[in-house]
Amino acid sequence: MSTSNSDDKGQTLGSLLRVAHSAMIQEYSQWLAASPYKNIQPAHASALQPLWERPEGIRLTELAQIARITKQSMGALVDSLAAGGYVERVDDPDDGRAWRVCLTARGRAFGRDVRRFGRQVEAHIADQMGAEKLEELRSTLKLLAASFKTE
Repeated sequence: MSTSNSDDKGQTLGSLLRVAHSAMIQEYSQWLAASPYKNIQPAHASALQPLWERPEGIRLTELAQIARITKQSMGALVDSLAAGGYVERVDDPDDGRAWRVCLTARGRAFGRDVRRFGRQVEAHIADQMGAEKLEELRSTLKLLAASFKTE
């Protein structure tokens, strides 16, 4: 069965998001290489981002669920971050048999610095496309993310 090119309306949303994500990861990787955080890799963001939002810490299983990766993969990321001094394991006050992963002072410093970098990237994007369009994009992406959440 042949398909007509007239049915093709250009890149799919997924493709456009992937290209934009790739470009941002490239910028992030370059920033990391020039930063004092050379032992951080883009994959570490899946552990660090939720920890920034939950200063009381998160159990490894929940961290893996949030990141949508296996517990074993998250364990490897946490081990790497702990070795670099970015996170620590602390006793869970709700369950004496369990522990939580928390940011250390170094992890919080990284979080502040990476957010500063992120705001610089956003300022560059605003210069290219206009601040209003950037805010529209931000709102649209929030709506898109919310549309995939189920209750």
